[in-house]
Amino acid sequence: MSRHLEATTRTIWLRFVLDDFGEMQSEATPLFCDNMSAISMAKNPVFHQRTRHINRRYHFIREALQEGVINMQFCRSEEQLADIFTKALSKDRFKYLRSKLGVKPVSSLGEAVENEATY
Repeated sequence: MSRHLEATTRTIWLRFVLDDFGEMQSEATPLFCDNMSAISMAKNPVFHQRTRHINRRYHFIREALQEGVINMQFCRSEEQLADIFTKALSKDRFKYLRSKLGVKPVSSLGEAVENEATY
């Protein structure tokens, strides 16, 4: 749950910065999560016996959901794009996530890279 807390905090901060630049976000920012239990706890305000250990400071995630600041969405672990920035990956997994981000390998850029290096 602490990852979600940090993601929510950073989302709120980034929305604030964008607003300062005149780029008001009209829709909730999607937060992709691979944990259905975390999504359920954040969306359901009912107190559960198993969740009583969660500190009250985590409840601001629920408030951010209710206010339309964030929208927690399920994303399979295999599709988590953030893994490319946070984990050691196999070569195949790295290439797959890199392609999902739209980043091309240097070798596929061909002459563009060679011409750029001569300037």
